[in-house]
Amino acid sequence: MFLKLDNYDKEKDAKEIVEKGDLGYWPSGNAFCIFFGPTPISKNNEIRPASKVNVFGQIISDIKILKNIEVGSKISVFK
Repeated sequence: MFLKLDNYDKEKDAKEIVEKGDLGYWPSGNAFCIFFGPTPISKNNEIRPASKVNVFGQIISDIKILKNIEVGSKISVFK
């Protein structure tokens, strides 16, 4: 899942592989991403974004609910 954002600088420690529940910024797409499962380019059970992302947090509650969110839905993210 990703949400468009304004420009954000890419960090030196951007990751090619992320973990379930990671929150990250995807510089190539100018988007905030919530990672909760394999992507179309993942191999085996890894979670591989389309390109490197800057991970800045992680969801600590049950993330299974994310699978029920439809494209175009409005969501709120709180710290």
